[in-house]
Amino acid sequence: MAPTIAAARQIVGHKHITINNSCVSIPSYQCQPGDVIAIKDSAASKQLVSKNLELPALSNVPQNLDFDKGSLSTKVLGIIDREWIALKLNELFVIEFYSRKI
Repeated sequence: MAPTIAAARQIVGHKHITINNSCVSIPSYQCQPGDVIAIKDSAASKQLVSKNLELPALSNVPQNLDFDKGSLSTKVLGIIDREWIALKLNELFVIEFYSRKI
């Protein structure tokens, strides 16, 4: 529904997304299998996401999501496999970073 991670965080932060018919504004919200992610029922929200969906980069839907382009909603089918995520990150650096914050 968004071309980049930053854009997705902004869409959620501006309250364009609902999860199980409740508005969500926290980008780090953790979805569970069975949750329904949808666009808020407003013209501006639907127009924004419809415009984003025209981008060719968004044609690849993760295997753990069931996306319905007609209703602009997605159902979470399960937890995504780590190999499917195209981010290279070293968990040890993340743990080390947060362990210094305590």
